[in-house]
Amino acid sequence: MNRAADESSGSIRDDADAILAEEQALCDRVVAHLQAHRPSKPAPRAGDDNALIALRDQVAVSRLEDVPALLAQMEQVAAIAGQRGQGSDDPVDGKSPYFGHLRLAEEGRGVRDVLIGKTTYVEPKAGVRIVDWRHAPVSQLYYRYEEGASYEEEFGEREVVGTVLARRTVTIVDSDLHRISAPQGTFVKRTDGRWRELKAQQTSLAGGQGTAVRPEHMRGVLGAGIGGSDQREDRHLPEIAALLDPKQFEVISKPDSGLVVVQGGAGSGKTTIGVHRMAYLAYQSRARFAAERMLVIVGTPALRDYISQLLEALELGQVKVATFSTWAADLRKKNFDWLNVPVDDGTPVEVSRLKTDPNLLPLLERRARGYVREGRATAQDALWLWAEVLTDKESLKRAILNVPNPRMNEQQLERAWRHCSERCPAVAEWTADDAARDTEGDNIAGADGVDEQDDDRATLDTEDDALLLRAYQLVCGPLSTAPRGQPKRKMVRFEHLFVDEAQDLAALDLCVLADVVSEQKSITLAGDTAQRLHLDTGFASWTEVLGSLKLEHTSVEPLKIAYRCTREVLQVAREVLGPLVDPEEPVAPRTGAPVELHTFPSQGAAAAFLGDVLRPLFAREPRATVAVLARYPEQADAYYDALRIAEVPNLRRVRNFDFAFKSGVEVTEIRQVKGLEYDYVVLVDANASTYPAEDEARYQLHIGATRAAHQLWILTSGTPSPLLPLRLLEGDEG
Repeated sequence: MNRAADESSGSIRDDADAILAEEQALCDRVVAHLQAHRPSKPAPRAGDDNALIALRDQVAVSRLEDVPALLAQMEQVAAIAGQRGQGSDDPVDGKSPYFGHLRLAEEGRGVRDVLIGKTTYVEPKAGVRIVDWRHAPVSQLYYRYEEGASYEEEFGEREVVGTVLARRTVTIVDSDLHRISAPQGTFVKRTDGRWRELKAQQTSLAGGQGTAVRPEHMRGVLGAGIGGSDQREDRHLPEIAALLDPKQFEVISKPDSGLVVVQGGAGSGKTTIGVHRMAYLAYQSRARFAAERMLVIVGTPALRDYISQLLEALELGQVKVATFSTWAADLRKKNFDWLNVPVDDGTPVEVSRLKTDPNLLPLLERRARGYVREGRATAQDALWLWAEVLTDKESLKRAILNVPNPRMNEQQLERAWRHCSERCPAVAEWTADDAARDTEGDNIAGADGVDEQDDDRATLDTEDDALLLRAYQLVCGPLSTAPRGQPKRKMVRFEHLFVDEAQDLAALDLCVLADVVSEQKSITLAGDTAQRLHLDTGFASWTEVLGSLKLEHTSVEPLKIAYRCTREVLQVAREVLGPLVDPEEPVAPRTGAPVELHTFPSQGAAAAFLGDVLRPLFAREPRATVAVLARYPEQADAYYDALRIAEVPNLRRVRNFDFAFKSGVEVTEIRQVKGLEYDYVVLVDANASTYPAEDEARYQLHIGATRAAHQLWILTSGTPSPLLPLRLLEGDEG
């Protein structure tokens, strides 16, 4: 350490100099010992190794366009294998042996130094004690207690009592000490070997409590004016207008017929416009736009629950809010109630592309004309139409391949067609026999003499729900609300439809939805092509999708102001999109804390740092909302476990869109938080293996970053993702 240089720059305080010297000496001693012993690496785990070999072999025989998806799979397997490998069976990495340092004064054992790392290595004679951060009981002291605290714990049958004399987090890269975090400050080594102290703002989350909008914020302010209470009518429109900018109010007050498309980036108010437009329509015509006559379709259960709370605050709690997949599956069961075949949710990529291709729509419409026989069209006819379209290879080639910029090549279409040719006839034949069995009481067997109920080829893909519903609409007319024969059966008809996150639906899905809206076609679509979670839905552009809908009086309303994110967050979110970014930059009215990138040698070090930050945050800001976002569930599990040991308050692991919409820390995957916002967002494991240079990874990082209303941090636990802005990497290195 060059102390003279530190003094001349004035960057290091005298009371911190001893810490720097002590940690540097400890690092040098441990590294020297490990280099002398050179621990060997055990054999790789067979399961993960075999999976990687299988994927490698697939890459070798696959078409060029399929390679990126397979490589992404290999990255995910490798990342998960790496996380599994951070246990006590692995050797100590001499280039990054530990990330935590505890000095304990323990009754009966005196003073000792314990190092926290990715694996356990103890050599008492050399004074080296490294313990596994996930499995060693003593590591709990590191996560749970601060420097100077007394502890009393039970490790197995042994009770330990003592005091934490020192607790520090360090970053060691290539056997060199780069960073030290202690209660006295956080210090980073520059490239010239000198140390500098980071500003407090760079090591704390602060000042954001209550920034993110939550459903209860609307209650009481927007709740007036929808119901029948006295003296509400005159107040409702001014209340809405006061909370929206002129452009947003212009959109919600559009005429009550025709299609309105709201385009805008994250936090531009698309959802707000959608729900307020419904409130406006209900105010204008309570009879026509009663709550039960409006429908909201969203992309995830989390957004469903969030919008349901918004509508309840607007006294529109009776509006049906559903994900498209749930809504479509429910109606398929009601209109094809005899179609008792299982649904396979693991659709191959090429099959999903085929079944969501917008060019299937005109083919379906042309073929439907031959099935319409006045007074005699049935759901069975719609099923045969579905099967015929998906198994006619020559017609599929003309419809899918003979177009500008086809989404599939001939080899992919061949594989998709084979999949459909195996399943569709089995479904159609089985259900035809099953229908006859229901009416005639006979046990009819298939052509091969085997009861077709046992044919495991008779399965549907999740994408078939929309295809079957569209076939039913074309052949039989409006969808029905109940199975055949029920006295309360009536057609599905809504006066207004609001689709949020429309970019995650296929043109076919939107056609099905548009057909359940009354003749005036009062529809609001909201979306952002930069926030696509699903890249195989065929949603190439708004122009193409709107052309497929064939709806007149289309009004496209671009929103240019991003209210949720600060300029700093929005800039980083746009940078990670790279070539996918919209060239027209939105306006961000607010500035805020800089986006910080923190690099660590392992998950354990990153989780310890995060625990140190979150505990004092909730002491200062108990009503804050924080999202800790990972790409994969295994990563979220690791951080949740560490933060739980660290006793972070109000900690929740969200596994299946079960968000609480209240203060606290929610640890989950990015795909689950679409449409939500938090005061603080921490993106974890933003590593090259997790976010490689591919489109899906860009979208995921963008979605995660734009959930932050006040402050965004990015944590890496390995080689940083190439998608991260270079200026963040340079700033973190000091």
